[in-house]
Amino acid sequence: MEFLMNKCRSTFETEWQKVLDFIEGYEGLPNKRRALIYTEKLRERLSHQIPEFLADEFLFHIVILFSYSSFLGEFLIKHIKLLEKLKTIYKKSFFPSDFFVPTIEGETEKQFMNRIRIYKNFQMARVVLRDILKLADFEELVRDVTLIHDSIIKATLKFAESVMEKRYGKPSSGYIVIDMGKAGGFELNYSSDIDLLYVYESRYGETTGGNYGKLQNHDYFVLLSNYITDLLSKKTEEGICMVIDLRLRPNGTLGPICNDIEALEQYYTAVARPWERFALLKARPSAGDVKRTGIEFLKLAKTFIFRKYVDLTLIEEVLRLKELIKSKVNKKGKKIDLKLGEGGIREIEFIVQAFQLIYGGKYPQIRSQNTLIALKRLLKWGFITEKEYSDLRSSYLFLRQAEHMLQITNFRQTQTFHPEGEEAEELARKMGFKDRESFLKKLNQIMKTVNAYFNKFFPTGDRKPLSVVTAEDLEKMGFREPLEVKRFIEVLLNLKTLSPEEVNTLDVMGDRFLELLFEVPSSKNTMKNLVSFFEKEEGRVFFFSILSEIHALKLLFYLLSTKEFFIKRFRETPEIVDLMFNPTYIEEPITVERLKKDFEEFKNLRFVKNLSEIRALLRLRLGRVKIEEFLKEITAIVDFLLDIIYTEVRPDFSLASVGKHGSREMNIGSDIDLLFFSSLPSKDNQKALEIIKRLESLGYEVDTRLRPFGEKGELVFTINYFKKYTETTARVWERLAFTRFRFLYGNLKGETEKIVEKFLFEKPLDFETLNEIFEMRKVLERELGKGQKDIKYSCGGVVDLEFISYIYQLFIKKRIGNTFEVLSLLGDTEKKFKKAIKLYRQIRWAETEKRIFGEYIFYSDRIELLKKEIRKMYQEFSQWIKTRVSANT
Repeated sequence: MEFLMNKCRSTFETEWQKVLDFIEGYEGLPNKRRALIYTEKLRERLSHQIPEFLADEFLFHIVILFSYSSFLGEFLIKHIKLLEKLKTIYKKSFFPSDFFVPTIEGETEKQFMNRIRIYKNFQMARVVLRDILKLADFEELVRDVTLIHDSIIKATLKFAESVMEKRYGKPSSGYIVIDMGKAGGFELNYSSDIDLLYVYESRYGETTGGNYGKLQNHDYFVLLSNYITDLLSKKTEEGICMVIDLRLRPNGTLGPICNDIEALEQYYTAVARPWERFALLKARPSAGDVKRTGIEFLKLAKTFIFRKYVDLTLIEEVLRLKELIKSKVNKKGKKIDLKLGEGGIREIEFIVQAFQLIYGGKYPQIRSQNTLIALKRLLKWGFITEKEYSDLRSSYLFLRQAEHMLQITNFRQTQTFHPEGEEAEELARKMGFKDRESFLKKLNQIMKTVNAYFNKFFPTGDRKPLSVVTAEDLEKMGFREPLEVKRFIEVLLNLKTLSPEEVNTLDVMGDRFLELLFEVPSSKNTMKNLVSFFEKEEGRVFFFSILSEIHALKLLFYLLSTKEFFIKRFRETPEIVDLMFNPTYIEEPITVERLKKDFEEFKNLRFVKNLSEIRALLRLRLGRVKIEEFLKEITAIVDFLLDIIYTEVRPDFSLASVGKHGSREMNIGSDIDLLFFSSLPSKDNQKALEIIKRLESLGYEVDTRLRPFGEKGELVFTINYFKKYTETTARVWERLAFTRFRFLYGNLKGETEKIVEKFLFEKPLDFETLNEIFEMRKVLERELGKGQKDIKYSCGGVVDLEFISYIYQLFIKKRIGNTFEVLSLLGDTEKKFKKAIKLYRQIRWAETEKRIFGEYIFYSDRIELLKKEIRKMYQEFSQWIKTRVSANT
């Protein structure tokens, strides 16, 4: 440019030879031959004279423009008078208000059509000059190109309406022209088709009437839309103003040229395909009733475009569109396609648009119709790294600049060129490179970078969709029941509760879905429960919102693999899905105090109960608690419920428990053994029944048979009656049961616990009592042990270790209650019983598996060996305790 400026200083004294010398000597011209041709044409049009307004650097700038563009050279030579006006504006930055096409009263259709074509080409000459002389950045250039087109469309709409209203009168509905694609994002190319939608407010109503009579709204707007299209796209002596593409309207070329809001809503709700969300992402009302009809349209479009959750359904659509584009590009042979080729402009646009569509519903701050603005927002909000942003932005600017330089020669919409042709050589010079090789090297590097990012964000791989997976494929993966899994997949992909888009998303998951299914404890349960999960909207929304979160998906599949545990609680309180994976809830121990805080927040006892039980299982699954801690947390949930219920019922009796609730060892599905004490004969049976009824309504079974005389005794009994019963009537098995006694609520704690302690330990454990206990164990084994599948009463079952706990507490005269704690104490005292706590953990784990999944999972092949070890431990303890009791006696 220094050479240029030196030439400019002597422009006022130069003659045409000086201009020719400039062309010959200035290496910055991409096509000197073209510059010479149009300079000669200019000289002839000016009769070999140089007007005063050309006698400075502007003449050299025009020569440079000639070397870039044949189209603009022809236009400026034809409209030579516009050169003087061009000089006054090409160095100025325009405001949006500067782009304006005035109305001319009495102008004919032909005059108007020619005027808007001249206006467009003149303004494009200004933009291109600013570009090649580096007077404006990319964002300003494409914004100005868009504003040029917008101003023309506004003028065209105004002209068309004036003609149509004379014929048919004014319509009773608003009407808008909507820019789509690059026009919608204020980033139009120098030569680009203009994607438009024509939309009107309502089909109901008619025009006021004119020279041709009246029309229904729809018929009027169809004529208006066709007229606008013709005004813009018909060829005149000034050429074509714009190439209008209307294929993005509902149903494409088969659909009506314009639609009302109601028709659009029906279409986007029920018919529209995923790719149309990409198209609407850039929709922008640019002319007409923008403030009312435009706003209504944008509200509708927003609902269709964005989902309330993180939406991964679009990834497959990106890949599908990519493959379609790839097949088209392959037909172009060796040509380089700056837009659609691998690593081209479209891949950057796909990356930006897909991020917005996937995450834009949940994170509206990343939305923008403009690619570069959206890219900046993705960086700001942490969706891409600084390097990814820098690489993609610089690549986009380079590719768009190359696309522009390719198009301005003849103002054709083209993005392809042959790397070995003259066009590539010229393009290299337009892009500022010394030769074609260095340009192609840089271009190849950029396109490889873009394609690498595209493949990183949207990896294809060799995944099969679910719909094409065969039973043989499933068998190879290791599924035990491949035919059943295949049938389930077919059921899932045909669920009426799922939208076509959701079915497509499931199908696309392919191997990923099957891997998750294969890993769970029970594939059969998962398959069955997933159908139920999708029957509720909360389940569907939640599932498709966590598709990018593999850990959350694994946990969900784990919960669904439980037999009834999760799905029952989900059906009762579907809203639990919003909180069950909350890290704070999972990490924090489940205590009565914590649950009370939850109840204060949610005001729903069943919701807190269900959510807490799911949290407890997740804490166990994630290793946050051991099995004994899990059982205590399940017990804490019941304690919390009883606390709330007892407080609300306000009885005059005290409340205690025995069994697994008393010892804080409740499992999923455990009964609650309750006792109701009063100081005086109570008439509060109804309140006791109310407590029982409320617990049962929450899914628990309440057992009150451990009261004096069982079912024949009073439900609420006095403390004196209980004392007399333990002193005169209670049997040995009741002593065992009351080692798990725990006082809960009321004012009789001290008295009651004193009676229990006396009942348990006043009479020492003698040989006769010990033998009776051993006989009792044999009876339970014989009558309740249900063969090999039973792990509670059968030989080596849970009861073996519980009897050890009962006996040891009676022996040491200390009520501990919790079996884990008793066995730990025993193991610390007698090292040979150290293994008892490990065996108890394992058998309770196995019991938990059976209760939750309906079958043994980890312990399926280990139960018998485990039971043998437990029985051996029980027998060793029996011999040991007999020796100790005999010695004491």
